Amino acid sequence: MASIDVLPAAWLTLFDGTRLDEKMDLSALLSTVGDDGWPHASFLGAGEVVVRNERRIGLLLWATSTTAGNIARTGRATLFAAAEGSVWEVRLEAGAGDHDGAGGALRFEAHVIGVRCHAAPYAQVTGMIGFHLLDPASTVVRWRAQIERLHRFG
Repeated sequence: MASIDVLPAAWLTLFDGTRLDEKMDLSALLSTVGDDGWPHASFLGAGEVVVRNERRIGLLLWATSTTAGNIARTGRATLFAAAEGSVWEVRLEAGAGDHDGAGGALRFEAHVIGVRCHAAPYAQVTGMIGFHLLDPASTVVRWRAQIERLHRFG
């Protein structure tokens, strides 16, 4: 397991908020810690994560979600996604969520505080959790609007 302090180069294009119609199956796992001390997982799509640069990530989460509450309470989260044949674990510190007044979501600005690469010499990771969108057209429209909101935040 290698440790670095910046995002992998592939994340800069995977989660750049562009070509969302080509990234419908892209996913990331966001892990937080609940007030009971147990891990809590959320699965995010390409329209909920924007990598701003190698040290900053924007997240858009439902304001009433357990995940948003956990981040607001602790200021921490860990984001996992597959890229370059490996699983990347990114530790984040986030400020308070910002209500943008649209759709009941909170925008979080997160700073990368550590990155670990989980790789095996005998295998390549080809993906994490996959999505099959039931209404791809309307999902991509919503994702584009969400990405615009994230860009206004950063």
